[in-house]
Amino acid sequence: MELFGVNILFILVGLGVAVGVTALLAAITLSLLTIIGGASVLLFWKTRKIVVPKLTLFILNLLENPIKNLIMLFNIDESFLDYMVIEIQNRINYPYYSAVPYTERAIFLPQCLRNPKCPAPLDAEGLQCKACGRCGVFKIKEDAERLGYKFFIAPGSTLIKRMVKKYRPKALLGIGCHMEVKEGAVALTSYGIPAQGVILERDGCVNTRIDMLKLLEKIHVDRQHRNPKADREIIELAREIGKMWDDTAPADVEIKKARSIYKR
Repeated sequence: MELFGVNILFILVGLGVAVGVTALLAAITLSLLTIIGGASVLLFWKTRKIVVPKLTLFILNLLENPIKNLIMLFNIDESFLDYMVIEIQNRINYPYYSAVPYTERAIFLPQCLRNPKCPAPLDAEGLQCKACGRCGVFKIKEDAERLGYKFFIAPGSTLIKRMVKKYRPKALLGIGCHMEVKEGAVALTSYGIPAQGVILERDGCVNTRIDMLKLLEKIHVDRQHRNPKADREIIELAREIGKMWDDTAPADVEIKKARSIYKR
């Protein structure tokens, strides 16, 4: 069977081979990238090291589900991938975030950190802390606003979008569960706003908890006016605020030895 003197069967066979080879190469490429992504997660799990952060982040976002399935074979919870993505985003954004003056940054705390009996009223800019002393949120607010931050207690992501649009901060610090922080960081990247995320140590709808030292380090970091002597003050403040959640045992507020972001 010919068309314009060319054997149609020959053309169809050639097209079939080309499609097959292309599909095979695509499958091999995706498989290799999945293995590379899984290996990157395993390396981070064991050593907290990240090789080529931007490329790794691209692979993890591109092949999130296959990589999650792969790492689960090694008894690693799939949520660990979200933690790794957040850590990579934090490291990539860190130089830009730390260069922004405090007065041009905003911080968003989730409402679940407050005490269940919190009397704070809700208005167009979130919950308005009354410094009742039932939890440590007002101390975080006091410390952040003293530096110059715009401070918000957010009942949901809608408020964050509104406040970013209204005040146009040049850098943002967000706190939440791993999914909220990850999704928020992606959204802010599209806005061109460098962000740092801190994941709740105990999440849920109420009575959540956070690593206070990690949070305060993120609040205080300032590349332009670095003050290593402030480390001890931040540790003491972290202890003080941590103890303000009345159901927190002394062991929960003990500050573990960890590398400060001041020393990066």
